[in-house]
Amino acid sequence: MRDDLKTAADGKLSNQVVAAAVSTDTANITLNWGTTYQRIEGFGAFAGRATPFFESPKRDTIMQQLWGADGLQLNIVRGEVMYHYPFDKTTGTVTIQPAGTTIDMDASSAAYQALNGNQKAQLAQLWILKKLKERYQVPIMIASTWTPPLSMKNNTSQESAKNFNGLNYSCCSTDFANYVAGFTKAYQNEGVNFYAVSPSNEPENVFSDWPASYWTASHLGEFITNNLRPALNAKGLSTVKIISSENAAWGTANSFLSGMDKSKVDILAGHGYVEIGDLILGKRGLNQNPQTWNYATGNRPTWVTEACDDSGVYDATMTGGLKLAINMHKFLAECNVNAYVYWLGMLAIRNNESLICTNSDGSLDYPKTYDVMGQYSRFVHAGYYRFNSALANNSTLKVSAWKDPATGKFSVVVVNPGGAETRTRIKLSGFASNQITSYLTADNTTTHWQQSAPVAAQADGSFVVVVPPASVITFTGTAQ
Repeated sequence: MRDDLKTAADGKLSNQVVAAAVSTDTANITLNWGTTYQRIEGFGAFAGRATPFFESPKRDTIMQQLWGADGLQLNIVRGEVMYHYPFDKTTGTVTIQPAGTTIDMDASSAAYQALNGNQKAQLAQLWILKKLKERYQVPIMIASTWTPPLSMKNNTSQESAKNFNGLNYSCCSTDFANYVAGFTKAYQNEGVNFYAVSPSNEPENVFSDWPASYWTASHLGEFITNNLRPALNAKGLSTVKIISSENAAWGTANSFLSGMDKSKVDILAGHGYVEIGDLILGKRGLNQNPQTWNYATGNRPTWVTEACDDSGVYDATMTGGLKLAINMHKFLAECNVNAYVYWLGMLAIRNNESLICTNSDGSLDYPKTYDVMGQYSRFVHAGYYRFNSALANNSTLKVSAWKDPATGKFSVVVVNPGGAETRTRIKLSGFASNQITSYLTADNTTTHWQQSAPVAAQADGSFVVVVPPASVITFTGTAQ
């Protein structure tokens, strides 16, 4: 055959192969409405690093973009039981607002600038939580304790848990329980009702310089049962739940909680960072393969109360976004958690620890982690249940499906960490839907959650969609 004819034939054959590939499903997802798993309680972020939040001229926009309808629609906020509030041991009263201040005072005023760092943080957190309640009716507010007041620790001059510095059990268990209860009551008096409080944050962390307190599993369990629960009840706070143990790694929390008295713990929690073995090897950041806890949880809700990528150089691209997507998928669809709380809502710098960052010119920067968080928080609401999503003919995609039994609304979140576009057929079992709409996050999307035109069902009731490479895409619809 002449070379030119052979080339033309090869080209024709190549085009036929491409056409055949495009028309062939490269992934199949079957949604089974009748097989249901855990109930979602929500998504949130920490309102700590409160001072830069309060001082930011863009704080109202930041709050809207995190908790508002146009933003992430978060329904959880995590605060801090700070260790430096004034405390009256006799009455158990904790003063959460510095004397002579108002929460609406100008951050540039002389009166505000005269406050010390601790007072600014106290005022800032109070402002954030009260405004969240006032503007967005955020229903789930929680608070974690990094360390007891220093006067109650073994080493009273040290904020950290280095050298196993923790609560002085011989003198201060009752006082510390009353302190946490007094903090909770003081916020209640300000109209902020905490859904739950935690007496510890990463109780095993005896290495870092920041405020922390060392606990053993046995001591933490005893404190919650014998001191904290009675102290909350005595303040009329019997409906406030207790969270524990909030270890830095999910596997550590599994071991810690399995050996702890959990009789008065209402929410079992861990953080979403790499496991201790990875940390020893110098790895940091989001856990990409958390394992399901192997002890009986007693059907109590399990939460991730903190996670972020703290591993290094700021990354606003889908490389960082996909790390979060895999972390969230693994926790939600494999470890069956009921709630997921990101570490920081905002920072006054550009840093992977925050969903919203600030550029050097003061403008806000939204890394792809912000958009990825929204793929879950905007389309999987409190009260949704995870239901079965079986993936076939593909080992790359990560799929989770969610439904609202009351309205029939459903969402399917698909993570594609691979480099190939995937033609996907979504089949429905036990229900039907006329159309679905997609919302895409990828490196080339210029809007948050880029919305498509609705896709109509095929004759057999299935949907044929394309999942772009290196993306997270959510499909929403309503069961008929």
